[in-house]
Amino acid sequence: MKLVVTHYLRSLRERDELDAILPDLLAESGFEVLTRPRRGTRQAGVDVAAVGPNPDRNGARSLFLFTIKSGDLTREHWDTGQQAVRPSLNEVLDDYVPNRIPPHLTNLPIVICVCMGGEMREDVRAQWSGFCRANEKANVHFAEWNGDRLADLILSGMLRAELIESEHRGVFQKALAMLDQPDVAYRHFRHLLNAIFAEPKNQTERTRQLRKAYLCLWILFVWARDADNLEAAYRASELVLLRSWPHCDGTRLDKDSTRQERLAHFDQVVKLHIIIAHLLLVEKIGPFADKRYALSMAVNSRNAVDINIALFETLGRLSLHGLWLAALSAGQDETFGQAMNEQADKVLNLAIGIVNANPALILPVRDDFVIELALFMRLADVRGRLQNVADYIRGMSDRLCNGLSLRQHYPTPTTVYRDVLVHPKDRSDSYFEEHTRAGILYTFVLAWLAMMGDQERAERLRSALLEHAPQMTHQIWVPDDRTDDVFWDGDRDHGFSVLGLPLNESLEAVFDLLNRVMKEHPLHERVSAVRTNLTPILLTACRHYRMPVPVHVWQGQDRSTPDSTASETASLGAVDPVAASSNPSS
Repeated sequence: MKLVVTHYLRSLRERDELDAILPDLLAESGFEVLTRPRRGTRQAGVDVAAVGPNPDRNGARSLFLFTIKSGDLTREHWDTGQQAVRPSLNEVLDDYVPNRIPPHLTNLPIVICVCMGGEMREDVRAQWSGFCRANEKANVHFAEWNGDRLADLILSGMLRAELIESEHRGVFQKALAMLDQPDVAYRHFRHLLNAIFAEPKNQTERTRQLRKAYLCLWILFVWARDADNLEAAYRASELVLLRSWPHCDGTRLDKDSTRQERLAHFDQVVKLHIIIAHLLLVEKIGPFADKRYALSMAVNSRNAVDINIALFETLGRLSLHGLWLAALSAGQDETFGQAMNEQADKVLNLAIGIVNANPALILPVRDDFVIELALFMRLADVRGRLQNVADYIRGMSDRLCNGLSLRQHYPTPTTVYRDVLVHPKDRSDSYFEEHTRAGILYTFVLAWLAMMGDQERAERLRSALLEHAPQMTHQIWVPDDRTDDVFWDGDRDHGFSVLGLPLNESLEAVFDLLNRVMKEHPLHERVSAVRTNLTPILLTACRHYRMPVPVHVWQGQDRSTPDSTASETASLGAVDPVAASSNPSS
């Protein structure tokens, strides 16, 4: 286990990685963390400040000032470059120690620590020793915290108890070993989280569980990044985020100190998820988004069903990433908010580029891909870009009508891969009725056609449904009072379906019922994440656990629509994306 942790620490970068976990390591080991790393502020050489026992001086209570460096500390990193160690140590001695230590801590011994994920190389150790001898005083001491020491700190602190037991340690190691098989790695990591999130004795133990899960995700991510396969890390990051949320939700915590601590922790979890999503979706997939058929070919399958499934999965992930960026822009300073908005528009352009460049996305093979479509349309709506994607829904409506009349290329409600692979198996009445017995996708398309003002197409789709699939049960899903308690752990036995939408009466009757459902069951009263303006948490749960997106989100009834800040926008092609240009810019 120590080899696993040491490899992880050595691979960490300084900014947003090693400095992100060090405060949690210190807090778990009995330190009081005073300051954490911040962007845009002058830190006088100190990345993290903490008060705690000094193991090198019989546990004497001391003030620790950490200067953090990534990887190994070499001669090149000692005295040259923007992030050189020696200038940082001089700043600590010249500025932080005389000017920035709080008055109530001035009498404590000071320990200036160089913290690194790797080790201090021999070619720099002489300079380090000479610097320490020249600057050490009665109350100022120096220390070296390398990857080996941090690994011991992790194993003795955050990962003690159940994770050190052979059974759970083996599960974690299996997850790391099977990163090239993402489904298997994810399954082992899920078992690990189930072990970590056992019923705690108190809130302190729950905080320790959250930190363990976060650290294990970091280790999995670093190994996955080194293996150049981020699929398992992405899925695991969604799972950690969802499992952590109910324990970090400020509306459920009574003690202010615990609430602030948990919210700060959840902020770190979200940041890690955003980092992983950006690497996978923007940096790895993004360059091929608008290249004709590039992502379709990358699926490496001759079967159109495999391509359809993989592309809709990617479209949903990209859309969700854009929604997270848009949500993070709210309530932030202007510069950061603008940067997040620009990134959200960039992600939307990538999603539109994928649809334009890959005709397989014109129609989903499964009805539950309405989840991905809802995320995509939600992102376009949030960014004020519905006019750029309207033709996509119009084209999908036309193909749904054709599929119903020909009994070919219509979505199936089953999610069993073998059944989806051969769909439609035949055109018999029994098979057709079985695979059009229920659906949400048609209601979703009808709703968006109406919201875009295309009444003619909406009536055409309604007529096709009544003529060719009168037996279909049209429905929507709405969270109930139990949803907020059980959804985040993956329980699907909650919420309720509104069945039998009155399509045979009129579209107005259908929409009147939808509006009444939204009015009688407000989403913010059912889900605390929506109440605290973190709707992407609910959307992440819907996508991860394959539950329908509530109709409230279709119509944006949980937020106001911000203006788009993009200088370059993208538009979907006309009804047939095949004919669209591969350049997404409009």
